[in-house]
Amino acid sequence: MQFIINTIKNMFLDLLSMVRGFTYGFVMIGLFILLGGALLNGFLYLKNVWL
Repeated sequence: MQFIINTIKNMFLDLLSMVRGFTYGFVMIGLFILLGGALLNGFLYLKNVWL
């Protein structure tokens, strides 16, 4: 009985960590796109101002 409880608990913890990793990946990719867009926008703005 203890084996079944431990197995279910481990499956739940694995599922929780997968969800956390998935959301962490979404946040990191979103920040990367936001930062890249801001850098590109700033570069194009400065290029337009100076020329």
